[in-house]
Amino acid sequence: MFLESQKVSCVIRCVSCDYVSTREFEKGDFVLKEVGTCPRCGGNLIIYSIFRDVKEKERRSE
Repeated sequence: MFLESQKVSCVIRCVSCDYVSTREFEKGDFVLKEVGTCPRCGGNLIIYSIFRDVKEKERRSE
């Protein structure tokens, strides 16, 4: 198996309510960074976690 692509994403959460969203990683992102205000309650949004999605590409049998 070969690694085809690596996509890094961030989970964004509100500190006041249960709002959660995911977006692509941007240069300068780090866990607990404030990234805006919640569209539901107006609370602070923070980066809760950063993760990498790895898609695997199978070798062709020859």
